[in-house]
Amino acid sequence: MQIRGNRSIQGATICLVLICQVIAVPAQKTVTDRNDLTLFERQIDEGKFAEVEKGLFDYLIANPRDAKGFALMAKMRLGQGRPSEARSLASKALTLDPKLMAAKLSLAQAYFQLGDSKESQSILAGISETEISENSAGLDFARVFALVGNCPAALKAAEKLPLKVKDGEALPIRARCLLETGDRQGIESLIKTAKTIARQNPEIAVRFAEVLSKGGLNDEVVAILRPVIISNPRNVAALALLAKSEIYLKELANAKIHLAQAEKLQPNSSELLFVRSLLESELGNNTGSVVLLEKALVADPNNTDVLSRLVVTAMRANQAAKAVRAAERLIGLKPDDLEFLYLYGAASLQNNDLQQAESSLTKYLGARPNDSRGCLALGLTFAAQKDKLLTARQQLQHCLDINPNAYEAAYQLGLSYKTQGDMVKATEYLEQTVRLAPNYALSLRDLGAVYLQTGAEAKARPLLEKAVMLDPNDADTHFQLSRLYNLIGERALGQKHLELFQKLKNPKKDGM
Repeated sequence: MQIRGNRSIQGATICLVLICQVIAVPAQKTVTDRNDLTLFERQIDEGKFAEVEKGLFDYLIANPRDAKGFALMAKMRLGQGRPSEARSLASKALTLDPKLMAAKLSLAQAYFQLGDSKESQSILAGISETEISENSAGLDFARVFALVGNCPAALKAAEKLPLKVKDGEALPIRARCLLETGDRQGIESLIKTAKTIARQNPEIAVRFAEVLSKGGLNDEVVAILRPVIISNPRNVAALALLAKSEIYLKELANAKIHLAQAEKLQPNSSELLFVRSLLESELGNNTGSVVLLEKALVADPNNTDVLSRLVVTAMRANQAAKAVRAAERLIGLKPDDLEFLYLYGAASLQNNDLQQAESSLTKYLGARPNDSRGCLALGLTFAAQKDKLLTARQQLQHCLDINPNAYEAAYQLGLSYKTQGDMVKATEYLEQTVRLAPNYALSLRDLGAVYLQTGAEAKARPLLEKAVMLDPNDADTHFQLSRLYNLIGERALGQKHLELFQKLKNPKKDGM
């Protein structure tokens, strides 16, 4: 944290020095300078910040009253994730030219990234329709409006763009907003457009596909990107995104091929390590997936997508402490992000930090009271505390009220009554669980155990035999089957399952 703070202070100091220096130097704008500025703008749009840094700095020293130069520097700082400096530079540009639209947009974006959405919206609201229609930066209008969540304004600005831009650079922006507003027909129209330009403009096609990927439209992503890699087989971004969508679609053979192609071109890429981790997790290797995600974070330590995935995967790999640390980093980067708050609460629960889990999940549900995931996680947190059993049951019943299909809540209620010896209530909720999730092995096992305990062996048998078929490595299911078979006189089967139970419970001893 200290390093980050020092970097921020250093950046702000450089910004102030630059502003002070340029004021003192006489203006000397040349034709060459203007050409340089156009080149800088194009390079910034392409993300080539390292190539621009010194040249743009020198340009501002030589042209201290050029508002556009400051606006460009602000835009670059935004692209570099340095919104505080961007705010200072955009403000400086507006003191030199109060009407400069590029500076207004950068300032609005900077405030939004700094968490002041009210000020950001205020700046955008102050831009008149006339200014928008008369300004050439229509694409930037659409981009910033979309960023701050004003999709109607973003789509309106995009509609006024020339057709080549509207169906080119603006395509990802339009897709993002149409997905957000639920306009499925509009999205389908854009997908047709994207397919026609995929080979001619692969960069736009990939950016458009990224938006669809975030919206879960993986079939559409594959349809757009396969033509791209046929004509551009060395496009790493397309190969990585294609492999990712294929993993989500369970097309693992194709995903392996495309991922291997990308890794030959760009080994040790953070994005490719991330995609490889998804593949390993899909193959059941969550421990290996965690290792890959940690490597990806070395290259890109503040990547929230990687950190989020690390929380989930570490929990699946029973590495709760790692999950908590990753979630803490997410909260540090974006303290107001509700999804990160949920991940922190869930990871804390698995790590048995019940106080922190309860605090985080209560706060999360305060903002999203009908979220079934958060409801269940808080119910489990209460259930893990002996003095809060009644509160846990009330919470879990609330989960079922929110979502009558929440089988996990019904299951946990059944377990709570089974533990307390209330077999009537336990049977009620476990039977409800089995109705909601007929292939949920744990509920089949536990309902079978309750039937055994209440003398209903005939009811228990099909449940326990189905449970062991679904999960043959669950030791407790074999134990219950051993009890069942001994009770009904099938002692050879009883002995067989007792031996399997002992083997699964003591694998090291068996191996010796």
